Amino acid sequence: MLLFVYGTLKTGGKYHFYLEEASLKAEQAVAAGSLYDTGLGYPAMRLDGTDQIHGEVYEIPEVLWPAIDFLEDCTGDEATDLYEKAVIPVEVNGEVLEATVYLAKDKELLKTKISGGVWDIAYV
Repeated sequence: MLLFVYGTLKTGGKYHFYLEEASLKAEQAVAAGSLYDTGLGYPAMRLDGTDQIHGEVYEIPEVLWPAIDFLEDCTGDEATDLYEKAVIPVEVNGEVLEATVYLAKDKELLKTKISGGVWDIAYV
């Protein structure tokens, strides 16, 4: 299953090591939405926007999903999870792929909108 990453899981990000057993499928990918700085050292994405969010796409082995879900605070607990998973269209070199993405569920995370849709790993 494919995963679109736009923050700390990107190459050079502080949690990129979680993807050591994953396969990079695209260094440059784009999804539609809105990107926010949470003020907590990581970004948050929402689908309610038309900005181009830039990220990477990875093929994730089944064995890695539980660890990534835990990192992204997406455990299936509706009351406490900060993020939720969704499958969205992601453009890679003119081709549209379906990829899983972690989206902000808690609106308290949405501190400052990042115009341009690029989370700079230097933020952390």
